[in-house]
Amino acid sequence: MEIIKADIRDADVVGYVHSTAWKQAYADVFAEEYLKEDTPEKRTQEFLQACNDKDIYYYMIREQEKTVGIIKVVVSCDVCEISSFYLLEEYRNKGYGKQVIMLLKTIFNSMKIQLWVLKDNIKARRFYEKNGFKSTGRERYIDRGNYHTQIQYELVREDWAE
Repeated sequence: MEIIKADIRDADVVGYVHSTAWKQAYADVFAEEYLKEDTPEKRTQEFLQACNDKDIYYYMIREQEKTVGIIKVVVSCDVCEISSFYLLEEYRNKGYGKQVIMLLKTIFNSMKIQLWVLKDNIKARRFYEKNGFKSTGRERYIDRGNYHTQIQYELVREDWAE
């Protein structure tokens, strides 16, 4: 497994994997009509727009030269926010997530790392907690065909396990 920074030549594969893995992750959570609105083309355009922003980074998780997941990171001041982190269904629970978190700790080692996760996504919350993230106590509501509550998690440098 390798994690590499995506560039403009990777637009179609990033768009496809992002859309596909996102739909797989939320198939039983978000309204079907909402899921249908997300397409590889839409995610490709999102990626291409981000290529012009020096504060947004995409990484591809690759296994034997096949992209099996994506990470989108937005950097602002002293904060690195993981805004998207999705693996294709057949590649989940294989240790990739832990390796991604370790890499992000290395790349963004002087920053707080934050993210938002669905309150009802117990599996994801346990994963982040197991990897050192703590709830900040902040919540927000998002509309994804229905309203959902998200909880903010944060990994502060002082808390990082060596």
